[in-house]
Amino acid sequence: MKKKLNELQATAISGNDISSSCLYVSALTIIYAGQYAWISLIIVAVVLYFFRKIYSEVVGAIPLNGGAYNVLLNTSTKRLASLAAALTVLSYMATAVLSGYEAMHYLGGIIPLVNYFLATVIVLVAFTVLAIIGIGESAFVAVIIFIIHLASLALLVLASIWFLLNNGFDIFHLNWNLPLSSGSIKNALFFGFAAAMLGISGFESSSNYVEEQQEGVFRKTLRNMWGVVSFFNPVLAFLLICIIPLAQVGEHQESLLAFLGKTAGGNWLAFIISIDAVLVLCGAVLTSFV
Repeated sequence: MKKKLNELQATAISGNDISSSCLYVSALTIIYAGQYAWISLIIVAVVLYFFRKIYSEVVGAIPLNGGAYNVLLNTSTKRLASLAAALTVLSYMATAVLSGYEAMHYLGGIIPLVNYFLATVIVLVAFTVLAIIGIGESAFVAVIIFIIHLASLALLVLASIWFLLNNGFDIFHLNWNLPLSSGSIKNALFFGFAAAMLGISGFESSSNYVEEQQEGVFRKTLRNMWGVVSFFNPVLAFLLICIIPLAQVGEHQESLLAFLGKTAGGNWLAFIISIDAVLVLCGAVLTSFV
């Protein structure tokens, strides 16, 4: 009998994709929503909560690999379902390439001589081979990456809180009183919400291998992924607004969390966050292939 994925394994495979969003979504949301970015991210978490309920019911009724494709195949036409399947494949291929390239960009911050194109190709080939070997072996690697990622984010949050306790909220008050580039709070929240929705791409990933999961695990993967992004994304955005002047966000957009780590804890924390970024973005590549 084929061994199926437990809760941690199934969560890790899809969780690496969605949890890697914190590496870029905070910067994007702050650029569009300014000091209200963390509120936009909380609104996204509320929306995702209701979507999670709907998605668990739909996929629970049709527990077959393929996610949206199988839902549409059973509720609409084959042509529409085939279109959704094609777009899904394109989406995951784009995710694999972009995640691999961004991972090498973070690696380039540590090792300046990295050839981004060649290194990205090597990552794609390596994780293709791993996915071909089998989902069980993929899950083992995904779990290690997932645990390291959550531990790194938790360390960054604790270091940032310690920094605030020792340095106060002067930067927060300065940022909070800045004029909004969007013109109004309503516009800021709307544009921030739109940008923050990018941070939940990958939430549907678990449904694409639901048959490989143990009974009752699928709903738990949705709950776990929702919990991770609903906590870390708003909290990190809030800490960024408390510690980093908004004028500096654009300059460090591609590695904003590493810059937060350097400001709050020093070079050692920036190094840890950069290494974590490389690992979890490679984990997102793995998710795309799985």
